[in-house]
Amino acid sequence: MAMPGCSSTTKLNTAAPASTASAVPAYKPQLSSISVPVSVSIAAMEDKLNQELAGVLYKDTNLNDDNVAVTVTKKGRMSIRAEKDKIYFTLPLHIYAKGRWKWDPCKFCPAVDKSEDTSFDMVIKTVSKVGLTEDYRINTVTSGDFEWGNTKPVLELGPLKIGLARFVEPALRSQMSNLTKQLDKELQSRLDMKKYVAEAWLLLQEPVKLDDGMNAWLTVVPKEVRMAPLQAQNGTLNTRLGITSYITVTTDGKPKTQLNKNLPKLIVDSRMNDEIQVGLTANIPYAHASALLQEQVAKQTYKFDGGKSQLTVKDAAISPSGEQLVLMLDVDGKTKAGLFTKKIVGKVYLRGTPYYDAETASIKVRDVDYDLDTKDKLLSTASWLAKNKFKDMIQQQVNIPVKGELENAQKMLQATLDKQGRVHESVLLRGNIKSITPDNIYLTADGIKAVVNAIGTLTATVDKL
Repeated sequence: MAMPGCSSTTKLNTAAPASTASAVPAYKPQLSSISVPVSVSIAAMEDKLNQELAGVLYKDTNLNDDNVAVTVTKKGRMSIRAEKDKIYFTLPLHIYAKGRWKWDPCKFCPAVDKSEDTSFDMVIKTVSKVGLTEDYRINTVTSGDFEWGNTKPVLELGPLKIGLARFVEPALRSQMSNLTKQLDKELQSRLDMKKYVAEAWLLLQEPVKLDDGMNAWLTVVPKEVRMAPLQAQNGTLNTRLGITSYITVTTDGKPKTQLNKNLPKLIVDSRMNDEIQVGLTANIPYAHASALLQEQVAKQTYKFDGGKSQLTVKDAAISPSGEQLVLMLDVDGKTKAGLFTKKIVGKVYLRGTPYYDAETASIKVRDVDYDLDTKDKLLSTASWLAKNKFKDMIQQQVNIPVKGELENAQKMLQATLDKQGRVHESVLLRGNIKSITPDNIYLTADGIKAVVNAIGTLTATVDKL
């Protein structure tokens, strides 16, 4: 006759750990440089200057001071060419000069007072070396010279032959100083760098919506402005702004941003890096993570000790606790020793450190162990469960995939860059995402944030100021 076995049931009265998000600093992406090309047409600059500098440039009609009067007129079109960091100006001039000769042969003789005039052409050639100051202004250092014809002009007044160069050149040099100032002023107005950069600085800070379905947004937080030295090539004067920024793509609604209107001092840098790192985030709410955990472990029965012990998970949930995740498992288990069966029911709490597994593009947990209160209760009521490999089995099973979300975020970002679409009325983004590398896992009050860096290039063209 078989003897019925004896059994007892123990209720686990374990306390749930406090649900608290990590106190670690908020995520900050890597600093990146958004390249903003700037170009000014040399031809347009030439047209503008020819409109501004026309007609008489210098006129002296007074013969009484030095017996010479000079009028300088622009003759023909000023031409401009640029090479590297220098701008060359060629200005053709027409010179009209009038000289007076006075001679008193004796005290009682009539004085001889005779004047003659002459005209000739010359060309002024100047070269301006262009630089930038930290307050975004054009700085030019200009030098110049004259080119005469075959002979320098002279006036023949009676027996005198007066070389005009010594009269004309000082006047021209003085006028060239004024001309240089005008050129500097015109260059500054044609290339108003501060206005250009300030507009780009503010426009880039406005969050850009990438996708309606995922509510994905691109955010740029600029920190500093670098600019390559001005260089001329193929008929344009070019430079490149590098706006060093934090760039992120989020999928949890429009980010709240605080506009920074303070334009920093310009850093002139010829070695700017075009590479950007865009932080792509995958936000997994704890409710969603709990549902995934339930799919993986709920209604599963785990057997140990050759089938003598087993544990069935009825429900599961995930919550944060500092920098760790807490896995709550509502279990029903039993172990058998001879004729005696000992049952256990209640909730088991496990702790584990989340990490991003690049190979599977998923969030996993490591170093899984029982919460201290759970471990104490198990050691006193179900030591077999505390000592077996149950926690290791759970660790192997927890897998929160974020590959799809991250891939979608990357595709949305790349699609925006491929379209060369206008993300603002004045800003056009172009670029390429080359690769993705994992960054970190952050536990927030609302969910798990997995962050990866999308590495590539990004150009912002501000073309409608």
